[in-house]
Amino acid sequence: MAHWFHRNVLKATTNQKFELKITDPTDATRKLCSDLKLSRSRLLELIKNPNNSSDTIEPAFHSYLSLLYGFIWEISSAAEQSEHVGRPNPSKLRNVIVYKWTHTLLGSNTYSSADSVYEAANISMNVGLWFMKHAAMIAAKDDITMNEAKDVHTMLRRAAGIFTFVQTEFLPQLANPPPLGSDLDPRIINAYVNQCTAEAQEVTVARAVELKHNASLISALANETSKLFLDAANTLRPFKPEISAQWIKYLELKAAFYQSYAYNYCGENLLAMDKCGEAIKALQESEACLKKAKMLCQEYGKINGPAPRVKPDQHAVFKRLAPIVKLTLDKCNRENGLIYHHLIPGEVPTLDTKATFGLVSPIDFQMQSHHPLWNLNVYRTLSGLNPAKLEKEQNLPPVKEDSIHQTTKDPKNASGCLLQ
Repeated sequence: MAHWFHRNVLKATTNQKFELKITDPTDATRKLCSDLKLSRSRLLELIKNPNNSSDTIEPAFHSYLSLLYGFIWEISSAAEQSEHVGRPNPSKLRNVIVYKWTHTLLGSNTYSSADSVYEAANISMNVGLWFMKHAAMIAAKDDITMNEAKDVHTMLRRAAGIFTFVQTEFLPQLANPPPLGSDLDPRIINAYVNQCTAEAQEVTVARAVELKHNASLISALANETSKLFLDAANTLRPFKPEISAQWIKYLELKAAFYQSYAYNYCGENLLAMDKCGEAIKALQESEACLKKAKMLCQEYGKINGPAPRVKPDQHAVFKRLAPIVKLTLDKCNRENGLIYHHLIPGEVPTLDTKATFGLVSPIDFQMQSHHPLWNLNVYRTLSGLNPAKLEKEQNLPPVKEDSIHQTTKDPKNASGCLLQ
């Protein structure tokens, strides 16, 4: 079975040794720097493989952020912490290390910053990308269980939660504005949040079809899903086509596909209400949207971009919608010729603008407190360090990611989606 999800590549970064020029190093400061180096290296290695479990990734992620904590936020006494209200004060150590990262749409050149918030934000984006890839890996299995389908839904919501946290917590604290078009550009993060939310709702739509929910509900859910994909695409339009066209085309084709889905079930609902003329018009619009989606798939396949190409039009979900639309439209035409004799209106019926059930929201991410290795003595020992100086940028090779197995089996259910 062909890929259904477009996934951008992981961000590359240089090795970070955490070799600080401390005047009077202690065993505690040596231990902290050593653990930081090992923790970062381990996390970056783990996220290369989408087949790893979230139970492995999450502790590694939280461990690294907790070790990095004192370079982001001030370490204070217990009494001061109890009296403090709101976000902790910035650390005096924020600018003592230079971090280098590539950005998905900006190629293989690094962008450096002597700011530990920049590091936390970038590594969080990478972990969010891992959750997206992990969801795609589960969805691509030969036989997917109900619990695994729920996991896909959950992983996408968690990815959206991490991206949202980066946007609300880390971005306002950056020492310098992020480069335009970088992964820390608010528009890029918005696109990721909307994409993850829309893809999670794909699971909801498929489930609603399998359980034969009310056609009007399925139509409304599909319409909301389409709008999320389109919102993500619109967010990316200000960027140069050579860096954003591939991603935009994927989002557009998904938007058109779910618009077709929405009009198909809108037509089915109108027929049940004996509004056969309007039903025919809705189904004609569904056919038009599906034709547009197929055209966008062809265009997507021709565009070079930073992500591996996928083939959504070869997926069973895509291939099964066309005969469903045709079957329902043929039925409507027959019924209209024999029973209703309704005129087909010139205007397309209005879709439900808001679904009342099944809408997805991100799962909130919370950064944990500092690691036990951090205390006032360690913080004060390190506080005398001088700010780091930026170095020459580098050109980094792409991250060698493990591939995702794709099933060759077609599902035997109504929606064509493996997520039952």
